[in-house]
Amino acid sequence: MFKLVEYNTKMGRDEYEMFQEIPAKENGSTNLCNGIPFECFQNYIESQLARQFQKVSHYDTPTKMYIFYADELPVGYIGIRTEINNDWKKWCGNIFFAIRPSKRNQHYGTEMLKYALHECKKLKINPVFIKAASGNIGSQKVIENNNAQLLKSDRDGGKWYKVNL
Repeated sequence: MFKLVEYNTKMGRDEYEMFQEIPAKENGSTNLCNGIPFECFQNYIESQLARQFQKVSHYDTPTKMYIFYADELPVGYIGIRTEINNDWKKWCGNIFFAIRPSKRNQHYGTEMLKYALHECKKLKINPVFIKAASGNIGSQKVIENNNAQLLKSDRDGGKWYKVNL
């Protein structure tokens, strides 16, 4: 059974351990929670909850954060940028995600993105833009498995996609 849960202050040790398993930097993604002490985890969650109230700037966008669960186990996180400008569309798009290494290559990423696209539809985000970093074949497959249209590729292997909802 799958579910997508927006970050909340009730998240605890299971979610914290997921963040510790996901590398701090990998394939164009940054996990700011990796390496922080458990005593600081609630502060991290609260800082991420505040992101939904950001204004679009060079540094951030309004973003809603979610954790994806499979059979009650947190397997990954996904962020939905609810508002982006042309710069953000070029840089990385509306969605970013990561799956804990022990749960990769088990189709959880595809399911997580499917659930997030459903959230995008509820948030009236259409189309949805997503970028897969160069060499990140796993993310490319996850995105393509969700009926994404390839918009362009760069010479280093980065790929930009669009999903019409």
